[in-house]
Amino acid sequence: MTQPQAELFDLYRAGLKTAADLMKTSLESAERLQNQQLVAIRSAIDQQSKSVSELSHAKTLDELLTLQSRMAGAQFERAMSLWRDLFQAAGENQRNWLSETYALTARATEEAAKLAAAATPNAGTRQAAKGPHQEHRRSA
Repeated sequence: MTQPQAELFDLYRAGLKTAADLMKTSLESAERLQNQQLVAIRSAIDQQSKSVSELSHAKTLDELLTLQSRMAGAQFERAMSLWRDLFQAAGENQRNWLSETYALTARATEEAAKLAAAATPNAGTRQAAKGPHQEHRRSA
């Protein structure tokens, strides 16, 4: 393989590695978000079971209405907590993805700069091989 082909191959390989690293970061973020959602769903199921149990023990309409008011407040708090946690996780995932993207972009830029620096001396030797420019003078 010639030198320019090897350099292009290295650049292509670095680009593929960067793309794979970004995909890994995205998938890890999606996994974290899904795990948080699973925890929230399990918690909601547990709370719902407790609420049904408490409702089945209510004997009077006043007890039922009191229990319903208490449950509505608790459900609202859980819903707000869920949304807060989801937005916080989404922000954290974005921050992680951006920092990973920045690091990978910096690495790719360094690789491209190295390849460009390696290719620049070759361009100079090709120019020298053509020979110096000769000036043609007119005879007076």
